[in-house]
Amino acid sequence: MAPLLSLCMIVKNEAHQLRRCLQSVQPWVDEIIIVDTGSTDETIAIGREFTPHVHSIVWQADFAAARNASLAHASGEWVFYIDADEELVVMDPQWRDQLTAESANTINQWSLLRREQAGERNWSEFWNVRFGRRFPDLHFAGALHEQLSYRERPAVVGQLQGVYLIHHNQQSQERFLAKIRDRNIPILEKMVQQGDRRLQNLVCLGDHYAACGDGDRAQAWYEQALEQIAPAVEQGILPRDTTWLRHLLFWVSYRAFEAKDYETAQYYLSYGLRFFDHYPPLLYVTGLLIFELGLHRGALPYFHRCLDLFEQGTYDRAEPFDRQWMTTQPAYSLGFTYMTLQERDPAIAYFQKTLEFNPDYPPAQMYLQQLLTASANQS
Repeated sequence: MAPLLSLCMIVKNEAHQLRRCLQSVQPWVDEIIIVDTGSTDETIAIGREFTPHVHSIVWQADFAAARNASLAHASGEWVFYIDADEELVVMDPQWRDQLTAESANTINQWSLLRREQAGERNWSEFWNVRFGRRFPDLHFAGALHEQLSYRERPAVVGQLQGVYLIHHNQQSQERFLAKIRDRNIPILEKMVQQGDRRLQNLVCLGDHYAACGDGDRAQAWYEQALEQIAPAVEQGILPRDTTWLRHLLFWVSYRAFEAKDYETAQYYLSYGLRFFDHYPPLLYVTGLLIFELGLHRGALPYFHRCLDLFEQGTYDRAEPFDRQWMTTQPAYSLGFTYMTLQERDPAIAYFQKTLEFNPDYPPAQMYLQQLLTASANQS
């Protein structure tokens, strides 16, 4: 009888964190398969502490190819993949029952929440597909940001409960930039040149060049992404490919707002909120736009909505975004808006809330002190 769950990993020079990852997942999988792509540290030796199934391949600048090499050795009914800088956290010891539940027999992929360890990059949690039923046509697609796919059937995705991933992002900013400059950008550009013009590839190239300080190239890639979605936006429908669409709409609307091109900002915000009204970054920019147009009280519901989505845990989890757009920024904007409306008490309350999210936020510190001083003088 085939095992239920096979773990498939690809690794390279992960000795500093591989053991933590494997210790978290070992009790919950039936076999572990590790494919090494050229380690020069103790990665292979650590892997062999947990499994005899450690294989080596030559790295070909293609993540899907490497993961497919690991998939070729799997024998489980289900395949699960994880990276060495991640950790599996189990809240419900019976979580695997979801994989075999009769009520879920039409599901062939499962996603689980991925959370960022507290650090410099304060990303929101999001649902990420990591499990695939091992049909013969299961494979990874995409040389970068690879995804589980089927050649002969559509993906039917469920959301696993009682378990999640933590991403331990320990690399320095310098190393992060070197990775996207020397590895990610060349792979992505090759993918696009070969015809893979998925929206996420175009948007990620824009993001990567922006992170590296090349604003002109970033702008060019973002514009290509906008051209790709233009027909759908004009018709008021969703494009077929929506991966990173939310982020793209936030980028273009925020950039237009900063340039005081309020018509363009309104155009994309109106479209975006029609489909993504639980996505705080779009709600926040809408509030900024309404405030800037002089409708100060009309901006309040949008800022409040951002905080409500965070506090109630009901925000959009389709893709990650900076948590400041549902914490620090809307709290500060509420304080500033109430201050503009000369409503001192709520202004004080929301500047204080801003500092709960970020104790070192100078504008909130300054205005709070001014309001408290004015209040004391009046008393």
